[in-house]
Amino acid sequence: MRFDERRTKEGLFKKNIMRCLRRLLACEVHRALTSTPATSPKTTSLQLLGSCRSILRTENPMSAKLYDGLRLTAHAPDLFELTRVISKRMREVFRELAVPIIARNVARVVDDAEVREREMGGPLHNYLVYRARKLWLDEQAGLDDRMTFHDPLRFSIVFGQVDDDHGTRRLAYPFAGNRAYTDALMTLEANGRLLFVAYPYQNQAGRPAEIRVEEWKRRHEDWNRLLDSDDRETDGTFGHLPGWQLPDSIEGVFDAVLLGYKDATIDLNAHCTIEHRMRRALNRAVTLDLDLDEVNGISRVLTRNRRIERAIELYLSTPGGAAMLRPEPLPDARDLDIAVSELPPVYEPPAEAVARISELYREQVPVGD
Repeated sequence: MRFDERRTKEGLFKKNIMRCLRRLLACEVHRALTSTPATSPKTTSLQLLGSCRSILRTENPMSAKLYDGLRLTAHAPDLFELTRVISKRMREVFRELAVPIIARNVARVVDDAEVREREMGGPLHNYLVYRARKLWLDEQAGLDDRMTFHDPLRFSIVFGQVDDDHGTRRLAYPFAGNRAYTDALMTLEANGRLLFVAYPYQNQAGRPAEIRVEEWKRRHEDWNRLLDSDDRETDGTFGHLPGWQLPDSIEGVFDAVLLGYKDATIDLNAHCTIEHRMRRALNRAVTLDLDLDEVNGISRVLTRNRRIERAIELYLSTPGGAAMLRPEPLPDARDLDIAVSELPPVYEPPAEAVARISELYREQVPVGD
């Protein structure tokens, strides 16, 4: 073999070796990125399946923290009957969560001068709930899909079954926009017996002391089977499992109020009390009065609000605070034809109350904070 031919073959061999090394490196980097704890259902960007059903996606399923994993007890009925039970209870929870959102947004339209000016400009519309609905949808449209999916009250659940030498285990995993859904699932009963028990998994290092090693290993194997990351069709998700999704939306509840409930009327004041509206208005007024930064880190904002709330509590416990004017009640949901001119006036806390609460707030703040 001539020298130049041998050099050419050696060059091609080196190129092939380098190409293989680059591919291996790319695979390792991809595996490292997709197997970090950031792919947990609490922190990951959840995918959408079909009509917005959330699923867990990960190349290495057991790097995920399956905090909300559940196991069906022996008292749970078959899947069809169980879905009927879940559907009834989740719709009840949805309504319990949705009505306060409507009330809070109605109160914002009534009490917040800036919101009221923006929402009530242009052609007059007699429906106060309609304006609250518009406020909600406009704000949701500007939020990050990974955080809200434009509906914080979403709920779906998937089911899977594992059969082995240890017996049959029926598992479930809920995807909920509010913890109240999962809490409600954990209280479902049949003849006084619970239908679900907790069946979470984190990783081998995260095993709780009260759970035996064998049990923890079994959970690892169970969830690994259901995620089935080696199957290209399932792609390491729960999307191939049967499930149920809450069909309702918060927008639909606004529409239902506008059309009028047949079974009951929503009392807005019961879900957004005068006390709540007053405290919120005081907090906002003190924030503006002291020129506090609205966005300065979540921790600092929460600390600031807690201090303001303590100052409000101190002020309201004085004779002057007890005598302070409260906001007017909200219009009842029955009065959907209320005219704009008949709405309660915009609630603005007394300047002297805001000044005194500001002083009480400053007394709590350490020097230099």
